[in-house]
Amino acid sequence: MPWPHLGAGAAPAGRAPLPARAPRRWPGRLLVRWTIGTRLLALMALAATIGITLTASGLRGMADTAAELQRVHDERMVPVRTLSQIAQLMLHNQYQLQLVLARASIASDARSHQPALDAAAARSAAEAIAGNARQITALWEGYAAVLAPDGAEHAAARAFALERDAYLREGIAPALKALNDLDAAQASERAQAARRLYTQAQSRLQTLVALQFSHAQAAYELGMQRYRRTRNCALLALPVAIVLLGLLGWGQIRAITAPLRVARSVFKRIARGQFNTPIDISGRDEISALLRDLSGLQARLADNERELDHLVHYDQLTGLPNRRLLRERIAQALNPRAHASGQRALLLLDLDHFKTINDTMGHEVGDRYLQEMARRLDSVAQPRHFVARIGGDEFVVLSGPLGSDAGAALAQARELAQELLQRLGAPWQAREQVHHGSASMGMYLFGPGQGDTTELLKRADLAMYQAKAQGRNQWCLFDPQMQIQLEHHAALTAALRDAVRLEQLALHLQPQMNAAGQLVGAEALLRWRHPVHGQVAPDLFIALAEAAGTIVPIGNWVLQQACLQLQAWSRQPELRGLKLSVNVSARQFKQADFSARVLRLMQRHGLDASRLVLELTESMLIDDIDDTVAKMRALHRHGVRFALDDFGTGYSSLSLLRELPLQVLKIDRSFVRDVAGDEGSATLVRAIVALAGSLGLQTIAEGVETSAQQAALLAQGCHGYQGYLFARPMPALRFLRWARLRARRAAAAPDSSTAA
Repeated sequence: MPWPHLGAGAAPAGRAPLPARAPRRWPGRLLVRWTIGTRLLALMALAATIGITLTASGLRGMADTAAELQRVHDERMVPVRTLSQIAQLMLHNQYQLQLVLARASIASDARSHQPALDAAAARSAAEAIAGNARQITALWEGYAAVLAPDGAEHAAARAFALERDAYLREGIAPALKALNDLDAAQASERAQAARRLYTQAQSRLQTLVALQFSHAQAAYELGMQRYRRTRNCALLALPVAIVLLGLLGWGQIRAITAPLRVARSVFKRIARGQFNTPIDISGRDEISALLRDLSGLQARLADNERELDHLVHYDQLTGLPNRRLLRERIAQALNPRAHASGQRALLLLDLDHFKTINDTMGHEVGDRYLQEMARRLDSVAQPRHFVARIGGDEFVVLSGPLGSDAGAALAQARELAQELLQRLGAPWQAREQVHHGSASMGMYLFGPGQGDTTELLKRADLAMYQAKAQGRNQWCLFDPQMQIQLEHHAALTAALRDAVRLEQLALHLQPQMNAAGQLVGAEALLRWRHPVHGQVAPDLFIALAEAAGTIVPIGNWVLQQACLQLQAWSRQPELRGLKLSVNVSARQFKQADFSARVLRLMQRHGLDASRLVLELTESMLIDDIDDTVAKMRALHRHGVRFALDDFGTGYSSLSLLRELPLQVLKIDRSFVRDVAGDEGSATLVRAIVALAGSLGLQTIAEGVETSAQQAALLAQGCHGYQGYLFARPMPALRFLRWARLRARRAAAAPDSSTAA
């Protein structure tokens, strides 16, 4: 797939690169015909003759100087290095302590605001500090062993030894203990003590180093005196040698440096990204060979830059431009000074069901599918529009200019979107099967200066997700309301994390009646009233809690409140026998300690477990059937009852129903809605009731709103009813008053039928 090259190192337009030429003058023209080795051998032979004479006279003085400097090194520089190593180890100990304490401060407990040591980091630091302490001791013992028995150095060493012992004993040893005990407070205190002792010891150490350098300086001066004597002798013979060798050296330098300047010039151009500088090469020496290699290097660098540019800006699987190049093109389109102005469309596509293709047919087929979809998108987009793959199964089409009229631009963008969807939907074959692709597409229209790249992609992404929510295989134009809704959901998600702590959640109870019109239980329904957002719809905030991962603590709070409610009912004669149904989320049910948590709550509140009914959905039952059955049976052995919620809308099979320890099937409100007037709905309800009866299960119909619905359900043999016909969900206190009033009415008219 051809794509224009971006940024190859070419010469400026209209200017040919100048050839790099080395000047050729005598004696340089003559010298380059010999190899550098030959030239250097001749020069060395002449220099050797002169050098032997000079060396003989200065050999003795230089030997004395070398001996003196070697003595300085042996006697002074080695101790200086030892003292420097001790200083570095002590400083390293301080860095280790400060690093551990800094990590402890970052990881401080959010409630107590107390720093807590990272165990691994603390122990690692303790091991490093202990090793440093051992090295400090070993190095000092080696230094002290060769120390002169008296003098200023001996006194300074003795003073430092005391400071070092105090540093290791009073600073490092307690700090190691605090680190190993993971005691952050003690570690901080001991680190300060170690720092103080380190500062004191460092001063003594610097004194020792200064003494060593003082002695070294004296020895060095002695060696320099001998060196000066030798130098003065040599200077008498140097003028003659300099004149003779200078002439030959000048020619040699010219022959070498001139082509090196050429090479330097070429390297500078390479650094500026210019890889096409011609080089004039006429010699046969090593530098000429180097220039030939440099010329070849230029060519390889040019090839590598083109390849690297492709790797940086293009997707390796499809050959399409990647996210980086897309962002550059969007930035160009947003530039108000761009030559091609007017409205443009940004279309973000996400291939529908790509994960299913990968999971069922393998990644190799998935890759071929992506390549085919990329080819189709490119065939529609080129040459006017720009298409890129930004990752996974997501592609972006940036249209060319669509004109300044918004209506006309939208019409053109709509045609482009429809053409893209049509091409993607064409059949493609994989493993002897014909498949049809589809995509969900978000569209955003913009002009120069309207937003930034990130904001444009975000808006197109929001519109794409709206297209998915509307049924996939379609496009959706960005609406500002999408952004408002997203921000609203983000605010609710953030507020939901504190809803339990701020006591904004409450349980409302909706009565459940039997066929005789008697109150037999209630379903606990969660409600959230926020001080700013008001009453939040349960479907909305529960979905947000599922997505944010806060559904588990909220679900645990609901179970706790349900047990408290059952405990309160046990003290009310008219409510003592009622059952309470609680909805359980899939994530909450998957917790390893779910069964144990429920049993602990029942035991803590002294409840009859048979009064608690846990409502599960069909979809969560089939996710991990073995774990589900094990948890349900463990709870059912203690009396807990289970209801299958929204039966008929999921994936339940007869074998699954027989395997699960269920007691109740709840008929979904979608079947109840038309049960009184639609024969199909009535037949479905009749089949569900019959199925439940064959399995020994009771049925409860949800969403009963009219007497006609109740009568039709009663005729089908339904056992229980729940809906607005009887009562809306209400707070616990109102539920208590409602139940008492209903009980009094039932007592006053024992022969009456179902109370409203």
